[in-house]
Amino acid sequence: MPAPTPISREVARQAAHWLVLMHEHPLSTAQQQACERWRQTDPEHERAWQRMQQVQQQLGGVPTAIARGTLNRERRQALKALLVLAAIAPAGYLGYRFGTRQGWMADYRTVVGERQQMTLADGSIINLNTDTAIDVRFDAEQRMIRLLRGEIMVSTGADAHGRPLRVISEQGVMQPLGTRFSVRQFEGTTQLAVFAGSVRATPSRGAPQVVEAGQQRLFSDNAFGPLRKASQQAAAWTLGQLVADDLSLKAFIDELARYRSGRLHCDDAVAGLRISGGFQLDNTDAILAALPTTLAVKVTYRTRYWVTISRA
Repeated sequence: MPAPTPISREVARQAAHWLVLMHEHPLSTAQQQACERWRQTDPEHERAWQRMQQVQQQLGGVPTAIARGTLNRERRQALKALLVLAAIAPAGYLGYRFGTRQGWMADYRTVVGERQQMTLADGSIINLNTDTAIDVRFDAEQRMIRLLRGEIMVSTGADAHGRPLRVISEQGVMQPLGTRFSVRQFEGTTQLAVFAGSVRATPSRGAPQVVEAGQQRLFSDNAFGPLRKASQQAAAWTLGQLVADDLSLKAFIDELARYRSGRLHCDDAVAGLRISGGFQLDNTDAILAALPTTLAVKVTYRTRYWVTISRA
């Protein structure tokens, strides 16, 4: 069966305009009639409209800010551009690039290799690690940070209004009690590490537990993993460092891969080698170049974005 004719960018742009307009507020009678006329004018218009509906479902719906009519002009334009790209992209591309967990319309985000520090309205300091996305919602009742992907370090501020601070991950809710802690989103689990104070963690389908300073736990939506020591080295990324203490090369490379785009592969033959030291994350190529000076490995670049570490 031949591949369907691609939707033109201009038609996709028109369909995106109607979709966003419809979700921002109820259409007037005149607008509804205009949208219907547009769809009926050309079969290509209707095909684009149906494709746009599919895109919306694949993206997990539209941002709640649209439904409230509070999406600003910049983010509205970004959303339209994303919808157009998704509508004209090859089949399968959307699911690869824009999964529902990717935070494509997040309030704050970092790209691969980027780190960012920000201060919220209550004085809380948030560090975003590489490839991280969060939403922030402060209202009269609470302060809420939703971790969509990646990893954050939170140093809580004292709220003048006494509102609780909650950090929400896919697996549950964490409420700090005057503290410094990190939250990392894995596939199917959340990692909570507490460096000062304590945090009450509540899985979405489980009973809460309090994690104290110096402790770290993984939890799913219904259970906690074993209690472990929270290493200060695991927080070194906030200072731009990757610290390894007798770490397997495979684990080290997996961690380093978070900070650079493309494929970074460690062959099984050298995966068990051990590595220690502190490395500057702002230059991952320099880190790779240093590996053969301390380990019996070679680093092969097929391209800038396809690198393999193998036996020398």
